[in-house]
Amino acid sequence: MRGGLITAGLGLLACGLFAAGCGVRLDGGGGQLTPDGSTPGTDSGITPSVDAPPMLGPWGAPAAVLGASTTVGIEDDATLSSSTNEMIFAITDTASSTKDLWYMSRPSPTGAWSTPLKLAFNVTGVSDETPRFSPDNLTLYFASARTGGPGLLDIYKVTRAAVGSTSWGTPSLVTGVSTANNDKWFVPCAADNTYMVSVNNDIGQGTFGSQPTVCAELSSTAAETGPFLSPDCKTIYFASVKSGTNKIYRATRPSLSAPFSAPELVTDFDSLGGAQEDPWMSTDLKTFVLVSDKNGSKDVYISTR
Repeated sequence: MRGGLITAGLGLLACGLFAAGCGVRLDGGGGQLTPDGSTPGTDSGITPSVDAPPMLGPWGAPAAVLGASTTVGIEDDATLSSSTNEMIFAITDTASSTKDLWYMSRPSPTGAWSTPLKLAFNVTGVSDETPRFSPDNLTLYFASARTGGPGLLDIYKVTRAAVGSTSWGTPSLVTGVSTANNDKWFVPCAADNTYMVSVNNDIGQGTFGSQPTVCAELSSTAAETGPFLSPDCKTIYFASVKSGTNKIYRATRPSLSAPFSAPELVTDFDSLGGAQEDPWMSTDLKTFVLVSDKNGSKDVYISTR
């Protein structure tokens, strides 16, 4: 929704060039997958070689996550740690219509999730939402409407001493990146000190310490939310309602200095149904998290292969 950002004084520039796009499958469509999830060949700018990873099979049917998919609540904004053994997600407080962040863990990728734990740094009656782990899993970035920021929802961070710990410190505003708008889904790129963020339902990109610029080729007059970057920052997933229903899209770039391709619709989870959003994928390309409202309210699902 670019108009809101223009009136707020933020720039709208192409973070990439437009390119022809069509539905894309995460199973590689019959070819091999590169580490960022793209398919080698002329479209990805990568030449297949003997070192390319083997083709992965199709995704399994997404399964609702016990504890993050109740029949009476609204659960969304899910993110996993790099091991996939920790999950932080949001639950909407129906009384105040605000969100709080909750935590679950499991002993292994095949183990059962623990009982959800409400994180202590939530502010009562104020939305805390859209979490993303840092690459080392010791910092959590999230959006909050708590006082102290320049906008409606601002980007905060909170740290912990050890992976797996539920004892987080005191959240602090991430310096310089928040705008006067709704800023959420902040995801850092450690490779070049940049980040992606959803701001007023557009996809923005910026450098730590400075406000984002809207990526024109990733944004539209519809709403785009939930950006997630691959570890090498060359692939981005996000949700958009440009087709009329919220769906997940994917775009790639051959290098960090190159533009993103035009977004392509991800079709792997069509059988799940419902509006789909909040994508997350593991570094080994074998675990995918998303949210769907197929049962009438938003729930968290995981698909593996």
